[in-house]
Amino acid sequence: MKTTLADQQAALDVAASLARTHGHLPAAHIRTTAIFRDQVDISLHDSLADFEAWREGLGIDPTAVDHALYADGQMYLQARTAFLGLTVEITGYGKLALGGSVCAPVASSP
Repeated sequence: MKTTLADQQAALDVAASLARTHGHLPAAHIRTTAIFRDQVDISLHDSLADFEAWREGLGIDPTAVDHALYADGQMYLQARTAFLGLTVEITGYGKLALGGSVCAPVASSP
């Protein structure tokens, strides 16, 4: 059977609910897919501080954050939580400040 937009309704409802209940959080790239209909992906590309705002806003424990640090100081942070019965995955991309740590995200330079 072919997947339809209606099959993504639950994820779209979660995205709309996040906008209503967490509208104070930084703007993000929000994606649903026909492949993972029970998940909403949120990507933050402007700063790691934006990721931290979302992490705190969704009540995700800091110890649940996965991360990778690259040789050039670029890194990503990623975490998952349940929201209205679906998985919400947040991913943040940015540059770690010299002498910084994974627990201290900083804004990227424009």
